[in-house]
Amino acid sequence: MKNPLLLALMLSASLAGVPSAWAQSTPGDAAVPVVELMPLIMKQEKELQLSPEQVQAFADYRKGAAPTRMALQKEIVSLRGQLRAALLEGASPEVSTALMQKIAAAEVEHFKGRERCVEFTRKVLSPEQFATLKRNYLESLPPMK
Repeated sequence: MKNPLLLALMLSASLAGVPSAWAQSTPGDAAVPVVELMPLIMKQEKELQLSPEQVQAFADYRKGAAPTRMALQKEIVSLRGQLRAALLEGASPEVSTALMQKIAAAEVEHFKGRERCVEFTRKVLSPEQFATLKRNYLESLPPMK
Protein backbone atom coordinates (compact mmCIF):
# COMPACT_ATOMS: atom_id res chain seq x y z
CA MET A 1 0.00 0.00 0.00
CA LYS A 2 1.58 3.25 -1.14
CA ASN A 3 -0.75 5.85 0.43
CA PRO A 4 0.59 6.66 3.94
CA LEU A 5 -2.56 8.53 4.99
CA LEU A 6 -4.78 5.60 4.06
CA LEU A 7 -2.39 3.25 5.82
CA ALA A 8 -2.48 5.36 8.99
CA LEU A 9 -6.27 5.40 8.91
CA MET A 10 -6.35 1.63 8.45
CA LEU A 11 -3.96 1.19 11.36
CA SER A 12 -6.03 3.44 13.60
CA ALA A 13 -9.21 1.66 12.67
CA SER A 14 -7.68 -1.77 13.08
CA LEU A 15 -6.41 -0.91 16.56
CA ALA A 16 -9.63 0.69 17.82
CA GLY A 17 -10.85 -1.21 20.85
CA VAL A 18 -7.55 -3.02 21.36
CA PRO A 19 -6.79 -3.37 25.06
CA SER A 20 -4.17 -0.77 25.90
CA ALA A 21 -2.04 -3.39 27.65
CA TRP A 22 -1.37 -4.97 24.26
CA ALA A 23 0.30 -1.79 23.02
CA GLN A 24 2.27 -1.12 26.20
CA SER A 25 5.99 -1.41 25.94
CA THR A 26 7.94 -4.22 27.51
CA PRO A 27 11.59 -4.29 28.63
CA GLY A 28 12.61 -6.00 25.39
CA ASP A 29 11.17 -3.17 23.30
CA ALA A 30 14.13 -0.96 24.20
CA ALA A 31 16.89 -3.20 22.91
CA VAL A 32 20.43 -2.85 24.21
CA PRO A 33 22.30 -0.43 21.93
CA VAL A 34 24.74 -1.97 19.48
CA VAL A 35 27.44 0.22 21.06
CA GLU A 36 27.13 2.77 23.85
CA LEU A 37 30.30 4.68 24.72
CA MET A 38 29.19 7.97 26.29
CA PRO A 39 28.27 6.60 29.74
CA LEU A 40 31.67 4.92 29.94
CA ILE A 41 33.49 8.05 28.76
CA MET A 42 31.73 10.06 31.46
CA LYS A 43 32.60 7.50 34.16
CA GLN A 44 36.19 7.04 33.05
CA GLU A 45 37.16 10.64 32.40
CA LYS A 46 40.18 10.38 34.72
CA GLU A 47 41.29 6.94 33.56
CA LEU A 48 41.14 8.09 29.95
CA GLN A 49 43.04 11.26 30.94
CA LEU A 50 40.68 13.50 29.01
CA SER A 51 41.80 17.05 28.46
CA PRO A 52 39.39 19.89 29.31
CA GLU A 53 38.85 20.37 25.56
CA GLN A 54 37.89 16.71 25.15
CA VAL A 55 35.53 16.87 28.13
CA GLN A 56 33.84 19.91 26.58
CA ALA A 57 33.67 18.29 23.13
CA PHE A 58 31.87 15.25 24.57
CA ALA A 59 29.52 17.45 26.63
CA ASP A 60 28.63 19.44 23.51
CA TYR A 61 28.10 16.26 21.50
CA ARG A 62 25.81 14.77 24.15
CA LYS A 63 23.83 17.98 24.38
CA GLY A 64 23.26 17.96 20.62
CA ALA A 65 22.70 14.25 20.05
CA ALA A 66 20.81 13.11 23.15
CA PRO A 67 17.40 14.68 22.39
CA THR A 68 17.30 13.14 18.91
CA ARG A 69 18.46 9.74 20.18
CA MET A 70 15.97 9.70 23.04
CA ALA A 71 13.09 10.67 20.73
CA LEU A 72 14.09 7.94 18.28
CA GLN A 73 14.29 5.33 21.03
CA LYS A 74 10.88 6.41 22.30
CA GLU A 75 9.48 6.09 18.77
CA ILE A 76 10.90 2.57 18.41
CA VAL A 77 9.34 1.47 21.69
CA SER A 78 6.00 2.97 20.65
CA LEU A 79 6.08 1.35 17.21
CA ARG A 80 6.91 -2.03 18.71
CA GLY A 81 3.94 -1.69 21.04
CA GLN A 82 1.72 -0.78 18.09
CA LEU A 83 2.98 -3.78 16.15
CA ARG A 84 2.32 -6.07 19.11
CA ALA A 85 -1.23 -4.77 19.33
CA ALA A 86 -1.74 -5.06 15.57
CA LEU A 87 -0.52 -8.67 15.53
CA LEU A 88 -2.60 -9.67 18.53
CA GLU A 89 -5.69 -7.96 17.12
CA GLY A 90 -5.28 -9.62 13.74
CA ALA A 91 -4.59 -6.48 11.74
CA SER A 92 -4.16 -6.88 8.01
CA PRO A 93 -0.77 -7.87 6.64
CA GLU A 94 -0.50 -4.40 5.06
CA VAL A 95 -0.83 -2.74 8.46
CA SER A 96 1.61 -5.03 10.26
CA THR A 97 4.12 -4.89 7.39
CA ALA A 98 3.97 -1.10 7.37
CA LEU A 99 4.69 -1.04 11.10
CA MET A 100 7.57 -3.49 10.64
CA GLN A 101 9.03 -1.25 7.95
CA LYS A 102 8.73 1.81 10.21
CA ILE A 103 10.47 -0.08 13.02
CA ALA A 104 13.25 -1.21 10.69
CA ALA A 105 13.78 2.33 9.38
CA ALA A 106 13.87 3.75 12.91
CA GLU A 107 16.32 1.06 14.03
CA VAL A 108 18.62 1.84 11.09
CA GLU A 109 18.54 5.53 12.06
CA HIS A 110 19.41 4.53 15.62
CA PHE A 111 22.33 2.42 14.36
CA LYS A 112 23.55 5.34 12.23
CA GLY A 113 23.43 7.62 15.26
CA ARG A 114 25.50 5.14 17.24
CA GLU A 115 27.94 4.93 14.34
CA ARG A 116 28.27 8.74 14.25
CA CYS A 117 28.97 8.71 17.98
CA VAL A 118 31.75 6.14 17.61
CA GLU A 119 33.29 8.10 14.74
CA PHE A 120 33.11 11.34 16.75
CA THR A 121 34.72 9.59 19.71
CA ARG A 122 37.47 8.20 17.50
CA LYS A 123 38.23 11.74 16.25
CA VAL A 124 38.25 13.34 19.71
CA LEU A 125 40.32 10.71 21.49
CA SER A 126 43.91 9.83 20.76
CA PRO A 127 44.48 6.30 19.40
CA GLU A 128 45.70 5.24 22.84
CA GLN A 129 42.66 6.70 24.61
CA PHE A 130 40.32 5.06 22.11
CA ALA A 131 42.06 1.69 22.56
CA THR A 132 41.61 1.97 26.34
CA LEU A 133 37.96 2.96 25.95
CA LYS A 134 37.30 0.12 23.51
CA ARG A 135 38.95 -2.45 25.80
CA ASN A 136 37.02 -1.20 28.83
CA TYR A 137 33.76 -1.13 26.89
CA LEU A 138 34.15 -4.67 25.58
CA GLU A 139 35.05 -5.91 29.06
CA SER A 140 31.92 -4.25 30.47
CA LEU A 141 29.53 -6.12 28.18
CA PRO A 142 27.55 -8.88 29.86
CA PRO A 143 28.38 -12.39 28.64
CA MET A 144 26.01 -14.13 26.26
CA LYS A 145 23.73 -16.65 27.90
